Amino acid sequence: MIIDLADTKERALPHAQTREDYLVYLKHVALYDFAKSYSEDKTVLDLGCGEGYGSAALARSARFVVAADYDFAAVAHAAQKYGTQSELRSHAPSIGGAGVASTDRRARLAFVVCDAQRLPFQSDAFGVVVSFEVIEHIPNVAHYLAEIKRVSAAALISTPNRALRLLPFQKPWNRYHLREYAAQDFARTLASVFLRAQVRGVTATPVILETEKRRVKQNPLIAYPKMLAQMLSPRAVRTVAKRHPPQPAAPPAFSTNDYSAQDFFVTDETKECINLLAVCAR
Repeated sequence: MIIDLADTKERALPHAQTREDYLVYLKHVALYDFAKSYSEDKTVLDLGCGEGYGSAALARSARFVVAADYDFAAVAHAAQKYGTQSELRSHAPSIGGAGVASTDRRARLAFVVCDAQRLPFQSDAFGVVVSFEVIEHIPNVAHYLAEIKRVSAAALISTPNRALRLLPFQKPWNRYHLREYAAQDFARTLASVFLRAQVRGVTATPVILETEKRRVKQNPLIAYPKMLAQMLSPRAVRTVAKRHPPQPAAPPAFSTNDYSAQDFFVTDETKECINLLAVCAR
């Protein structure tokens, strides 16, 4: 029996219950599709693998894929669904050695629980690192990027586009995000570590883009007073929120046949893109 993976509304899961969540999942599928041309016949680290479907997709053409995440439950779920329990490791000191297990047809896919700020791999262990929707969660971004650079000469890193989601000076409304980046800030952060970092955008068809804009749109008459209240009395705001939680409305019906990962694409336009996507090299 596969371990259930709790839907925190932060993970992109294949069986999303709402249209908006399903589109977020498809966006991640599109990101992994984009990564395939960089990972073919290479040893790949999927850093922040989550549910594991992206790692499994990369393993079809990569030489070897290590699916890594900080969340033990996520890695256990991924290992059971896409690999075997024997592949699950709390850490892996090397690639291609005793630290990583592999089995039968899944010999190109292994699973590791680790901290992205202190990777348990040898230097230059990978041909490429993919790390999608992770940097906004990391306490020490400098350590995270330096570790990616240490273990691989190339990386694909994505993050939500602050310019689409947040008002000027607004802190992330997503409680799991420590920060969010606009294109220039993202490029500057990456350039502090990598020799080359090309930042592009991930966008979608007009219908999907408008759906995403409505999902993340903030009313300044509500957002700014709330931000001020959180700054002045964060504990009081949290207490009120717990006493009066919002009542979710029943999600409208939708068909998964109406959308596909091909509805998302990479562009040089970053102002109104859904995500920022960087191709980095040291």
